[in-house]
Amino acid sequence: MWKALRGCKALIWTAVLLWTGPSFGLTGEEVLSRLQKRYKKLKSFSAEFRYTFQWKLAGEARQQVGKVFFLKPNQFRIETPDRVVVCDGETVWNYTPATHQVVVTAYGDRSLSPTLRDIVSDYLERYTPYYIRPDSVAGERCYLLSLAPKDPEERLEVRLWVEEKRWVVRKLSYADKVGNETTYLLKDVRVNPKLDRSLFRFRIPEGAEVVDLRPKRSK
Repeated sequence: MWKALRGCKALIWTAVLLWTGPSFGLTGEEVLSRLQKRYKKLKSFSAEFRYTFQWKLAGEARQQVGKVFFLKPNQFRIETPDRVVVCDGETVWNYTPATHQVVVTAYGDRSLSPTLRDIVSDYLERYTPYYIRPDSVAGERCYLLSLAPKDPEERLEVRLWVEEKRWVVRKLSYADKVGNETTYLLKDVRVNPKLDRSLFRFRIPEGAEVVDLRPKRSK
């Protein structure tokens, strides 16, 4: 369950980066600084993604496809074949159909369902961005950036591919200290689309097990 929640955080951060766009001559630090300014102007977005996990020790790879929707200020929905995560701005529902279980957390709990602002601030504070070289994703020219951890004890390597034409992130990749690599490849990115608010409401399926991790209210 905790691994899934961490994966959700990574995906949310990937989605946040979708509207970041460097101009020619900008440094990596300037790119991420503009991320905060762009966030203020964003109203909504949606995208499709392909997730790939490369398990180095076993020499195996796992792939998954999905969709992500975001409506400012704090509503989002992430769909994959084996998981649905929905936030209405106050509550986050993490549903796993295979186990018929719903994990419920309060929006803003940094350890379980971090806010978009927390995630952006976290990476701005913990990583130093560097421009590497021009590259391409699916035939589109991109700028390749590397985010280096400021803490020497942290060995997570993060890379971003930013499309030159539309200035959107097309790919995010990071590797842990043992060499396992996680990649998110994004397509059909739509900025400020009109989204139905019903996307951000979740109805608990009949008979589902509910694990409620929200703080208990005093009577």
